[in-house]
Amino acid sequence: MRALLWLGLVLLLLGGRPRRRPSVEPPLRLVLILLLVGLRSGQSVLSALQSASRALPHHRELSLVTRMATVAGLGEAMDRVRGPLRPVMAQLARGQRSGAPLAGIVARMIEDDLAVERAAGLAKAKKLPTRLLVPVTLLMLPGLVLLLYAPSLIALYDELTGVWP
Repeated sequence: MRALLWLGLVLLLLGGRPRRRPSVEPPLRLVLILLLVGLRSGQSVLSALQSASRALPHHRELSLVTRMATVAGLGEAMDRVRGPLRPVMAQLARGQRSGAPLAGIVARMIEDDLAVERAAGLAKAKKLPTRLLVPVTLLMLPGLVLLLYAPSLIALYDELTGVWP
């Protein structure tokens, strides 16, 4: 019974809620990196999208966007796409219309994605001392107090009673 209580306490302290299963689709940053490699190697936007789609065959949204961009053009594909690829397609379409260097735009999107991830990690790290307060107080401080005061208490007991059991 005590073991179950301790197990429940440990699970509660460690965030015992079930973990989400990772998504099947690759992260957006991987798509952006593949696009950046294609654009920096001299490919057009469409051929960079096609090579990224071939490299990530399980990414359904990327396959759909690539097919739409091949058939109807990048602007039409941007209008019909929903989800995390929409801002990427909007930036690519805008850069293609204005003639801006697309590799710089994609590199900036990767940097922004990394900045968001760093900020989330920093926010998580800032919460760590608060989460560790209870385990440190309940598990480490009693042992430290026992380690520091036990020898002197044993010596005092021995002096007062004269007999050590």
